[in-house]
Amino acid sequence: MTRAGTLLVKEPGLRTFFRGIERPYVRCVIADTVDPERHFECRVLDEEDIPFSVGEPISLEVINVVTDRRSGVVRFDCLLSKKQEEDGSNSL
Repeated sequence: MTRAGTLLVKEPGLRTFFRGIERPYVRCVIADTVDPERHFECRVLDEEDIPFSVGEPISLEVINVVTDRRSGVVRFDCLLSKKQEEDGSNSL
């Protein structure tokens, strides 16, 4: 599954434990490509920063979905899309 849209928020340099291993991540909020009013909260794992600025299009590969049932918030744990890496979009 992928999540694609416009990058609205970017917080680089964060750390978390994922599957028992401490990993760097970037917290992102993206607006859906089809319905821009719909926003996705994502953690881009294994990245200290991502080569995208707020307002640019971004595509992420979802590897895990976490739902907070009390608040109704869904968070997506992601990796940068392989297509972006192959196209060179991931180079700084």
